[in-house]
Amino acid sequence: MTSLAFNFDPHLASFRQIDLPDFNAGLLNTTTSIERLPTEPIGSTQVTLANIQAGSRYRIERAGDGSLATPTGNAEGLYASGTLTITLDLYSAGSDNNNLRILVRKASAAPKYQPLETQATLTAAAQSVYIAQQPDAIA
Repeated sequence: MTSLAFNFDPHLASFRQIDLPDFNAGLLNTTTSIERLPTEPIGSTQVTLANIQAGSRYRIERAGDGSLATPTGNAEGLYASGTLTITLDLYSAGSDNNNLRILVRKASAAPKYQPLETQATLTAAAQSVYIAQQPDAIA
């Protein structure tokens, strides 16, 4: 088999033909990748909290350690009206940072609702989490 050898020095552009008997050049493929730690985000995804009541406070935490999901400015707040869609960091598959605990409570004005806690796992596809708030007759 005949192959070409290149000199990649930009100041000395040259190549020469060399003979490599019984050599398969197809085995010389190079793969370059960027590997990230499980704690480093690989992108972002969207979570919609469906059926949340106006005036409710929400907080999205990591299920493992209770820390606020990132970016932290999106992970908690007061829902006013409309559709509540939140953009959160996405981690590699299997990372504990993708497991979320979602806390919702409306107790500041009537009608009041019982505290709700539910869980979700982030994926690359946008997802909707149904918030089934129950009226609080005692509050």
